[in-house]
Amino acid sequence: MSASGGPRYRFGPRDRRGLVAGARTSQVAVACVALLVAVGLLRSLHGAHGALAGAVVVIVGGACAVWPVRGRTVEQWVPVAARFAAGALLGTSRAVPALRTPGVPSRPPGPLAHLSVRELDGTAVAGSFGVLHDNRKGTSTAVLSLGSVSFALLGDEERSRQVAAWAGVLAAVSGGSGALHRLQWIERTLPDRGEIFRRHLDRNGFDGEDPARAEARRSYGELLERESAGRMRHELFLACTVRANRGGTSVLADEVARLDRRCRDASIPVEGVLSRAGLASLVRRSFDEAPGTGVVSWPWPLAVEVSWSSARTDGTWHATYWIAEWPRSDVASDFLFPLLVGCTERRSVAVVMAAVPPQRAIRAAEHARTSVTADAELRRRHGITTSARRSREHEAVARREGELAEGHVAYRFSGYVTVTASSPDGLEAACTRVEQAGALARLELRRLYGAQGEALAFGLPTGRGCA
Repeated sequence: MSASGGPRYRFGPRDRRGLVAGARTSQVAVACVALLVAVGLLRSLHGAHGALAGAVVVIVGGACAVWPVRGRTVEQWVPVAARFAAGALLGTSRAVPALRTPGVPSRPPGPLAHLSVRELDGTAVAGSFGVLHDNRKGTSTAVLSLGSVSFALLGDEERSRQVAAWAGVLAAVSGGSGALHRLQWIERTLPDRGEIFRRHLDRNGFDGEDPARAEARRSYGELLERESAGRMRHELFLACTVRANRGGTSVLADEVARLDRRCRDASIPVEGVLSRAGLASLVRRSFDEAPGTGVVSWPWPLAVEVSWSSARTDGTWHATYWIAEWPRSDVASDFLFPLLVGCTERRSVAVVMAAVPPQRAIRAAEHARTSVTADAELRRRHGITTSARRSREHEAVARREGELAEGHVAYRFSGYVTVTASSPDGLEAACTRVEQAGALARLELRRLYGAQGEALAFGLPTGRGCA
């Protein structure tokens, strides 16, 4: 529980509106097919056998449509399992990079094959910067490196000011040219081998032959080795994504410059736009067992192997979770601290946001209000009780419409947590601890079974993952 005395914030429940009384189209289709099969059995099989067979079909169909298994019903699992099975049969679940010439990869392996790191020159941003291009989605992404503001150490008033400043940035960038496709922030932890201190020691250490000085240098090196074991460093990035058909990299340069300026005006520490080398290093550190900070020539893993519950890249294993539910009660600005600060595992948290044009957001809110009113009336007529969850959803719809009427900006967003370890057993242990940290933050983390290959890109600055 947060002890913060500052303002409280509320997340609305995930939209669960469906075709009829909250039921999804696929659920209605499964129920209809089950009823049709049951009627056919009743007509073809006479007597008790037909009635029994029909009842079994109806029960099984109903269970497939409404009974959740790890957060999804059976009818939702079918397409996921089908895609995973197709990948296993076609051999795409195990991939190595294609070689254009011996020893020279032409593109990343497997699910990362459509990504490439490029360089953009001559822009409104000082100097050149790196671009992560997604050929499959037709998008280009540039990344701002953000500095640390020690948010956990700030008082309630200063935290509220920082949150308001970030809200102002979101409102400002959403009302621009309309070219911005996605905005994504990534906060991640990486093993810290004390490279900064080691470089300082190498630069300022004594090189003389004095035994006392040599012993002091050796002792300090041992101290760094001991203290850096299990230590994690934090990195924070803000990615800006545009579509290629909206002007491509020239528009991206303008959007990045505008985002950089807005962040600086809001006193958000910006260290600069990542160069091609910096962006390649960011990508490579996502997959290295012992991430370094130097220049890399090939940012991608050399091989990818995808299983039902995880993905392996070279010497590391990854498991990605979707944040299926955000806190359902009012929370303070520090509600994510158990996951971002208290969790000492190697993990990345990425939130992808898509601005919704005002007119479209208003139409969607009005449609949602009409839909929930019709659902409530249909439930009342048929004597179906309204659950507390659905009542909260109705309240959220009304609140969202009111906020839009007051001029607030609407965003769709989706969050992902990727856990990384150097062994399968270590991964499962780390996943358990991350799930516990997520529960303390009041998040519902749902492991993306059957989609771990695709989810590899969700922790990278690609703008993927927000439908």
